Amino acid sequence: MVEEDYNPSEKAVKIVEKIKEMTGIPAIFIERKPNTVQPSLTDSKFGGLPYWDMQKEYPTDSKGKKMMLLAQINFSDLSAFDTELPKEGMLQFFIAVDDDVFGMDFDDPVSQKDFRVVFHDIVRQDVTEEQVQALDIVRAEEADDYGTPIFHQAALSFRAGTDYMSSDIEGFSAVFVQAVKAVTGEEIDEENWYEYFEEDTDDDSYLNEELSGLGHKMLGYPGFIQFDPREEDKDLQCYDTLLLQIDSDMDEGGEDYVLWGDCGVANLFINKEALIKRDFSNILYNWDCS
Repeated sequence: MVEEDYNPSEKAVKIVEKIKEMTGIPAIFIERKPNTVQPSLTDSKFGGLPYWDMQKEYPTDSKGKKMMLLAQINFSDLSAFDTELPKEGMLQFFIAVDDDVFGMDFDDPVSQKDFRVVFHDIVRQDVTEEQVQALDIVRAEEADDYGTPIFHQAALSFRAGTDYMSSDIEGFSAVFVQAVKAVTGEEIDEENWYEYFEEDTDDDSYLNEELSGLGHKMLGYPGFIQFDPREEDKDLQCYDTLLLQIDSDMDEGGEDYVLWGDCGVANLFINKEALIKRDFSNILYNWDCS
């Protein structure tokens, strides 16, 4: 959908549509439910009180402190979708409390010392809120504003759709060149593809908006504010699947629900074969902002 403030050329619209045609892949898009909907203990949500199996040891950070729930996904909400994701069980993402980088390790982004990913293959229905509250856990929305990206807990809904490659993804330049040739017949230099549209038009802004890669989602293409950390690090290129992306998010009144630094975005990646095997022990965690 074209933003009302944009007035792209017909050529730009056709090029973007061609890129969508060339790169579309399945994704699960996540929507934050209205704040009038209060999630239960086992619901999919951002923040809030986590579900926890009392037979397991609760995750702690590098200082031995209990972590707070960033997000939990109850896969029963996604069971109708035909994806590599599990049909049942629960996936949870925890981060250290009051950490100014939200549990991320810039030198070793797969080290789960200050973030943790936990998969419960069975969600026990006999666990109560009182039992979890007795663990004395800090909820993300209760932490200091500078030490949490979650300002309000939020229940989540999911829909299946098609996602498209953004200009931040390695290989986009080649796709753009092919799309231009298919639409206009022109052969352009791949290295300078970003100079193709005229500066005094809305064409670049339109392309970046339509193919931003941002938003809350699972699978599909990631979006970045700065760059893809996997591009120049061969050791990270095995993390080829977007497990979860959580974007900065505010309501219609401008109140923040999720805020990564200066309106950034967080990505959690997994190897596709590990996902198929339900092995969530090895995850790449990255977030960036402007």
